[in-house]
Parts: sequence; structure tokens; C-alpha cells
Amino acid sequence: MTQRSIAKECADWIRHKATFKSNVTGENMGVFMTVDAPAEKVAYMPMSGFTTVDIGCERGNSSYNMINRMEAPFSTQYMQLFESLWNDKDKMQDVTDVIISNISTAYNENSPEFIYFMTLYNVFSEFLDDISEDALPNEATGFRQSKIWSMLYDFQRDAVLAIINKLEKYNGCILADSVGLGKTFTALAVIKYYENRNKTGIYVAN
Repeated sequence: MTQRSIAKECADWIRHKATFKSNVTGENMGVFMTVDAPAEKVAYMPMSGFTTVDIGCERGNSSYNMINRMEAPFSTQYMQLFESLWNDKDKMQDVTDVIISNISTAYNENSPEFIYFMTLYNVFSEFLDDISEDALPNEATGFRQSKIWSMLYDFQRDAVLAIINKLEKYNGCILADSVGLGKTFTALAVIKYYENRNKTGIYVAN
């Protein structure tokens, strides 16, 4: 319930107090952290990431987590290295706006159409991931030119393609449409597809 307010507060904080840059070279860069404050200039390394566990504030699931803390003058080289990389436009790209945009999606008002399409994607994304060329209907059979196919509504055609995909992948499928949505015609279109592939099929209704 507090996600929207937290996301908005985080985005506002980043706009005023933080800058993010990303390595665009593809080269590996050793991870370390520097603290440049009036009272002290400190460097911490090695680090795996910028989390409370990685910086040593909390215990993680590793058997040990050793981080070296170096003060000036030993930290000076890390400060200089950071400044050199940070200001190199050929190596670092400012991605602050991208991060703010991603966080903003958690609290922005979205149109009903956007929510509808996002819902459809999340409901059917697993099915879309399952689709491969091996499991897709063979267009060479000409089943889309059949009489039964021309009689189907769009939702029935989608069901036919989904059934064929499941039959090819799992060797079985259940069509659970409500009464009156034309399950018989959908099933006949599937049978026609396999008939065009010289395979036998049988439809039993009760």
C-alpha cells in the first residue's frame, strides 16, 4: 500500500541528490566505493555491489565478507581513479533519467488500456515464451484456407493455434470455453489441421 509513496519519494531524492552513470565500454571495472567528505576521504574495497550486505553493514549468506577501509593518503589513488572514470564520456553514460523513469512507473497514473495490455501480457507471457517454430502450426498445410477456418471468430482462431501448440508440445490440451463460444467449431478446425497433415482425428461430443 505504501509502494507508490516510497517510489515517488525515492525518485524525488534522486532528482535532487544523486547521479547514476553506466559503463558503456563492456570492459570490466573493479568495484570500490569512495567517501569524499570534509572530515575524511575514505575508500572501501573490494565490493560486489552497492547493497547493505556488500558494503558490510549486514551479514549475508557468505561464510565471510572482508572489506578493506583505507584512509588518506592510501585512498587518494582511488579518488583519482574514480574522478578519471566518472568524467570520461567515452566510458561512462549518464543514466539518471532512465532510472527515474523506471522508478516513476510505480507511481504514475496509467491509462486503462495500458493496464489491460499489461495484464494480458502477464497472464499469457508464459504461453508466449513456450511458442517455438517447432510447435507452431505448419502453414504449408493450408489450414487457414479451409472452410471451417473462415467460419471462426478471432478468439476461436487464437484458441486453435494455442491448442495445436499444446498438442505438439505436451501431446494434450483442454479447451474450457464457456457454453456457446463454439468449442465444437474450434475443435473441428484443429482436426482439419491434422487432417491436412495426413493424420487421423476423432471428435466425440456429449
